[in-house]
Amino acid sequence: MTATSTAQPPLRIGTRRSNLAMVQAEGIRDSLQRIAPGRTFEIEALKTLGDKDKSTALYSFGAKNLWTTELEEKLTSGEIDVVVHCLKGISTILS
Repeated sequence: MTATSTAQPPLRIGTRRSNLAMVQAEGIRDSLQRIAPGRTFEIEALKTLGDKDKSTALYSFGAKNLWTTELEEKLTSGEIDVVVHCLKGISTILS
């Protein structure tokens, strides 16, 4: 009897292309690699709307989540499996 192994597809980690986001995503990837050494992990770095348009004032966009919308869309569509993003860039409500 021969054991057959089915290779898992890489876990795709989405993040922004900024230096801070990349460092954070690489740290998460490295931690996951220690937990699951047989698994592969890929980082997909995106330029989000907030990264692309450096000349328009933020209040002129009329939208929130300028740094997360594209990542959320890729997550919900299944193009990436997890998103690594700094909390300072995510809308929060203080009570």
